[in-house]
Amino acid sequence: MSLLEADLKYIWHPAQQMKDAEVFPPVVIDHGKGCYLYDIEGKEYIDIISSWWCNLLGHCNDGINDAIKDQLGQLEHVIFANFSHRPAIELCQALLPLLPKGLTHFNFTDNGSSSVECALKMAFQYQYQSGHPERQRFMCLSESYHGETIGALSVGSMDLYARIYKPMMMNNIHFDGLDCYRCPYGQTRDTCNCECFVGAEKAFVAYGKETAALIVEPILQGAAGMRIYPPEYLRRLRHLCDQYGVLLIDDEVAAGFGRTGKMFAIEHAGVSPDILCTSKGLTGGYLPMSLTITTDAIYQAFYDDFKTHKAFVHSHTYAGNPLACRAALAVLHIMERDDILKKAAEKSIYL
Repeated sequence: MSLLEADLKYIWHPAQQMKDAEVFPPVVIDHGKGCYLYDIEGKEYIDIISSWWCNLLGHCNDGINDAIKDQLGQLEHVIFANFSHRPAIELCQALLPLLPKGLTHFNFTDNGSSSVECALKMAFQYQYQSGHPERQRFMCLSESYHGETIGALSVGSMDLYARIYKPMMMNNIHFDGLDCYRCPYGQTRDTCNCECFVGAEKAFVAYGKETAALIVEPILQGAAGMRIYPPEYLRRLRHLCDQYGVLLIDDEVAAGFGRTGKMFAIEHAGVSPDILCTSKGLTGGYLPMSLTITTDAIYQAFYDDFKTHKAFVHSHTYAGNPLACRAALAVLHIMERDDILKKAAEKSIYL
């Protein structure tokens, strides 16, 4: 049996109708280097989707490879509850000055959807422990996408992913978002004054007092068709959240780590979220890891004597994995050393 035959016999690939493989069989990759992938027949491909938007610095990057190999000889994994290790601590220290102002506490998970789930639970429990148990719902924009676990689907508005699971999902608030390409108000990028923001304002008037948090993809909505929207919209969302006591969750899973020209996309708006989710490019596409990063104000709402049961009892087996942390540290080192954001800005004009 060939490798391709074995693949089709045993593997159920994500996000596709497997019957299509009868006509479009999967490409079995043998190895990769830089932006190129090579299949088992030697054919070369440009990995233009960066292996689902996560491979930042090329396949088999020597710097990341060496960091993981070095860590492998020291510690491969350890339970992260009441244990810690140098790579995780150093990663937090390295990320801190790069983050939007006010984000100071790091909760480790292992993929983008898990980071979103963590953020939703964190926001819900924060409101409960801060004297607002009535705040039990979440807001999101139309045609948003935040992952495919049940909580993440519940704050997404893409029926392609969510329709069949609606009986399982939370009853959240989905308000009309934005479509700058087909602006319903007939505006252009030169004349826009965020007229579409009326949808958010109406949602907050109607549901603001029962909402725990608003979650948003900053600057661009990916699954909706790479919709780019103005930073002013984010600034107005931040103001509305402050006005109504609603937390702002910034989903940087896809847009973070330089994808929009800034380290984090919300920087374009000059505002900070209450919770930031990041994954994908965090480890350069090497290993699954994500972070849910929040403020000291939120952290303090969970900080108390054990008997009060205010701790955030949320965990993942591979949270804070040392190998992934070393990969992430290598990514940050290479991005700074090689001035990656500046070079990406130059290449983006060419592309």
